[in-house]
Amino acid sequence: MKMIYINCNISILTEILNVLEQEDTVDYQVIKEVTGKHRNGDPRFNTSVWPGYNAVIYAPFEDEDKARRIITRLKDYNKSVHNDDEVLVCCSWNIDEYIC
Repeated sequence: MKMIYINCNISILTEILNVLEQEDTVDYQVIKEVTGKHRNGDPRFNTSVWPGYNAVIYAPFEDEDKARRIITRLKDYNKSVHNDDEVLVCCSWNIDEYIC
């Protein structure tokens, strides 16, 4: 089982959620108004100096092939953007147990 973590600019959240929905993802959680910075784009601290914020999506997958397909689509998304502020961050890891 895999867990996918996605951190993206709030402006592209709907587009990323559409990727999950198109892959028939039935289980994910969204955390809005996440502040922080990463190596691409400007920091987003939701202040007058560093406006804006991110969203974080956690999605567990029993089907590891589906998880790989989604990660591939997210990589393709990053290759298609021309603005560093819309590059997303994604990582995945194995889950030992998931209770739902």
